[in-house]
Amino acid sequence: MTSINANNENEAQQQYETAVNKAKFFLPLYIVVPIMFWLIFHYSGTAMEWKAFGLGVLGWVIAFFLRGPLSAIVMKMPKEKATTIIVASSGVFEECVRIAVLLLTSMTFSWSLSIGQGWAAIEVLFVIINLIVMVSLAKRTDDKAIQAKEMIQMQGNMNAHPVWGIIERIFASAFHIGCTLLVAKYPWLVVLLIPLHSFVNLSAIKLSKKSMVQTELLIGVIGIITLGVGILVFQ
Repeated sequence: MTSINANNENEAQQQYETAVNKAKFFLPLYIVVPIMFWLIFHYSGTAMEWKAFGLGVLGWVIAFFLRGPLSAIVMKMPKEKATTIIVASSGVFEECVRIAVLLLTSMTFSWSLSIGQGWAAIEVLFVIINLIVMVSLAKRTDDKAIQAKEMIQMQGNMNAHPVWGIIERIFASAFHIGCTLLVAKYPWLVVLLIPLHSFVNLSAIKLSKKSMVQTELLIGVIGIITLGVGILVFQ
């Protein structure tokens, strides 16, 4: 029995190392995602308002830290249940902070678009930092490192090609920008976007364990539609 457990641990370690070694070569491509959106909107006639961009970054950071107390409360629960609760709360925290930032500043198209881009860009940066942390954990075998690896492997997408992560950031960025535009035009839509946001995140985690194609198809369809409608309501 001990031999079987050791073999399983070695296999998991090898799988982890293979995945992170492959992923680290694609890190620079993540930076292309926010640059791509900036270029598209810039050359389509909407210049970036950098103060609004910064507020978008700040808004995401505030929403992230607001999840801290909840994380502390559920940390003693089974890992899978705790992860589900934290992910489900993302819609509440992010959409409430997003509408608060807009209401306290401005709700014009260019301003909202810039806030959305800042929001999406800092999330890309967060993913990059996570990947760097994953790489740093690869050779570590201490208890904390093992626990962190287990949390990462629970997401179920360690075998997915790193390109899928970049594709996901494109669609997720479209979703964030679209949500920002929609609530800027119609603030009451926050009531619908809260459950939609949580649904997207929970579904992505669940589907990623089965098929990355289905995962990205879901995020892609919702992200593109949200961004498209968000732009159209301002026309």
